[in-house]
Amino acid sequence: MKEKSTILKDPGAHNKHKDFLIKVKETNDSIKKHLTPEYRNQYNIRRLISCVLLFLILRSWVSNFTWPFINDDTLFSIDSIYPLIYSIIAWKFWHYSFWSFKGGIIDNLSKRIFYIGSIWTVLGKIFLQNFVILIWIAIIAPFSGIKTWLKAVKHDKVLFYGNEKW
Repeated sequence: MKEKSTILKDPGAHNKHKDFLIKVKETNDSIKKHLTPEYRNQYNIRRLISCVLLFLILRSWVSNFTWPFINDDTLFSIDSIYPLIYSIIAWKFWHYSFWSFKGGIIDNLSKRIFYIGSIWTVLGKIFLQNFVILIWIAIIAPFSGIKTWLKAVKHDKVLFYGNEKW
């Protein structure tokens, strides 16, 4: 005699999925709510450049470490999953990271650098300095940006360029 096995579906599974999607939407709304619309729309080109460069740097770094095991050199492969996730998180929290960077130690040091040399040398140094700063902001965005966002939620503060620190 064969018994028919019945698969019981968890009636709460659909609700758990729905609750998760609601929490994701609420978190996304909170991330947007704690930035002014002007500040959110500002610096998008910097954010795009820094996050794309971050993805490319992380992708090359990951592929160098996995080369003996996985020989897939295409830009979008299994090696690109972690750099892509990290870059998406950096994209989401870039403005918060940029806000916490402004007025910080690295920002103050970079403002006080004197450049000596020909015009092309000075322009090259300024370009390199801004490039390194953009990459640095994107690298620390998943940490510093999330921390700044949580502080903004805690203090119920809307951030904009130029407002004071906590």
